[in-house]
Amino acid sequence: MKTILSIAAIAAVSSSASGALVAAWDFQTTTTGGTAIAAFPNTQTTFIANFGTGALYLDGSNGSSSFTVGGSATEVNAFGGTAINADAGIGMSTVTTSPSALAIAGGTLSGGVYSANGKSMAFVLNLAGLQNLTVSLAAQRTGSGFTSQVWETSTDGTNWSSWGSFASGSGAGTLASSFATSGVLSLAGTSALDNAATAYIRVTFTGATGSSGNNRLDNIIFNADVIPAPGSLALLGVAGLVMRRRR
Repeated sequence: MKTILSIAAIAAVSSSASGALVAAWDFQTTTTGGTAIAAFPNTQTTFIANFGTGALYLDGSNGSSSFTVGGSATEVNAFGGTAINADAGIGMSTVTTSPSALAIAGGTLSGGVYSANGKSMAFVLNLAGLQNLTVSLAAQRTGSGFTSQVWETSTDGTNWSSWGSFASGSGAGTLASSFATSGVLSLAGTSALDNAATAYIRVTFTGATGSSGNNRLDNIIFNADVIPAPGSLALLGVAGLVMRRRR
């Protein structure tokens, strides 16, 4: 009987600490209040999460840079997307026709450098009661698009810590020339934002060598684990002790 109770206790704690959706963007779904991306020249610079709770900024606020929209050298655009990394379980769209994905482009050439190089977009999430944030997404780059995406975290929108990066390449896990070749890009769980009521994630783009050279992004998903309640941790300890005594 004690063994059965111990297993039940461990299962309860395990369930309470399972992964949870924080926020996701397919740039199409509006049933939950999310922002559907608009075709150029009306592409937005703020996107409310299509699932979960969060926002993506490219307007100069919340740790982001101010991206320019408009003209032949626009830095933000909308193109066709992909079904890769679209989670059917939460209802993400698999429609791929334009406009269905966010594109960050090189922008204006000035002094030999394209203007969007070094600019950052920023996500703002609520991770209260959550830990071990992960991210996954679909991405591709054109031949003159950005060769690097550096991802960083912050709890104040000012001081940043490295999380990881994606670089150009020709295979899975890189910024390849097609969504299919790149596959799902992901970063392992970070503890830097555990239990942060306001969590910032910044993505900085570099390496574009053309005005229209771009990185296209779609189906961005942030997940995290629920932080077990103190009582649950104590229960797990008791359950472990009982099982050791049984052995």
